[in-house]
Amino acid sequence: MNPPWRYRLLIVALSPLLLGYTAWRAVKDGGWRYWWQRLGIHRQDALPAHTTPDRETLWVHAASVGEVITVLPLITAWKAQHPDTVFLVTTATPTGAAILMKQAIPDLRHQYLPVDFRGAGTRFLAQLPARRGWVVETEIWPWLYAHCAQQGISLTIVNGRLSDRTSTQSGGLLASSYRRALTHVRVLARSQEDADRFQALGTPASQLQLAGNLKYADYPVTTDQPAPLQVAYVLAASTHDDEELQLARAWLARPGNDSLLVIVPRHPERGRALQRELEKLGSRVSLRSAGESPQAGDRIHLADTLGEMQAWYQHAAAAFVGGSLIERGGHNMLEPARYACPTVVGPHTGNFDDIMQLMQQSAAIHVVDSADQVIDFLMEAASPTSDYRAMAQRALTLAEDSRRVLQRYLQLLN
Repeated sequence: MNPPWRYRLLIVALSPLLLGYTAWRAVKDGGWRYWWQRLGIHRQDALPAHTTPDRETLWVHAASVGEVITVLPLITAWKAQHPDTVFLVTTATPTGAAILMKQAIPDLRHQYLPVDFRGAGTRFLAQLPARRGWVVETEIWPWLYAHCAQQGISLTIVNGRLSDRTSTQSGGLLASSYRRALTHVRVLARSQEDADRFQALGTPASQLQLAGNLKYADYPVTTDQPAPLQVAYVLAASTHDDEELQLARAWLARPGNDSLLVIVPRHPERGRALQRELEKLGSRVSLRSAGESPQAGDRIHLADTLGEMQAWYQHAAAAFVGGSLIERGGHNMLEPARYACPTVVGPHTGNFDDIMQLMQQSAAIHVVDSADQVIDFLMEAASPTSDYRAMAQRALTLAEDSRRVLQRYLQLLN
């Protein structure tokens, strides 16, 4: 069943903008492979290695960095239970691809998911050996879903989440498109609120199950990682545009504070431009991707690299989790909790309402309203005698309790 005519017309109308953005992203950091694969054109060597009739190929789509990080524990656990599985993982961004390819998961290949054009989806599925796929979180593409239904490819949305705005588009342009797309899709929702939103959007109740938040699954924690720096530091992790400037101004304004603040931007490709912005505040900023180390007297180090977040959290004296000072909904505060790192967040944590409720009930996290208050916390929590050490231990206990969600997903998917 094809998408409604309104969606088809909308995609045609937007095609010049979509093609222009794809070309810009290809030139910026994706390269030719990004360009061709976003149009559904694939080389034969992009197919999963060692695909044979007796080895299932499982297609997993994780749009970008957050979705890749979310689904990696599930991929790893599935591979351990089903060692013959071959994975084809698609992303929509080069940064998501970079995180994925740093993982040592055997029998895994990467492609870029095509833009939701009719022809691009047809070409993509024509070379796809998988008969089932997992789509992580929120990606609903009406043309792609229609093609999958027509070709008998079984789709499951894992860690399904929907914003309230999306779910209340009952009279909006995309409502009928979403409703039709979700007709033949199974949804494993991360929370009861998300399950209710999927049902309101048109997912049949028989295809909807509450599974829990996969972001809280037991991601392998390595506690013997070498320290990224040989000096003590506090951390601002997964930060977004404007958060870095707010924090840097507050940090540099503190008299007598000669500690080091490490900033790890959520999108590391912003590194060089962000360095220039921060240095306008009058302080030298070293850039990790350029091989620069903080020098004596440096107050800020910019860690614009991939794959090091666990090490940064493990060795930080205290941490701020970004996306929470601005209206982005926050990022996973259980990541620092797994290392008993005292943690502070801003007021905007809507993406993690369920875990925030648990952590606040257990006095396992600190919530503030401003960048100045974040810096107050980081400076106080960095003290070896700080009372926040006990708070961090309570957070570690919650993080260890969250491990059960991964087993629940494995049972449901099996």
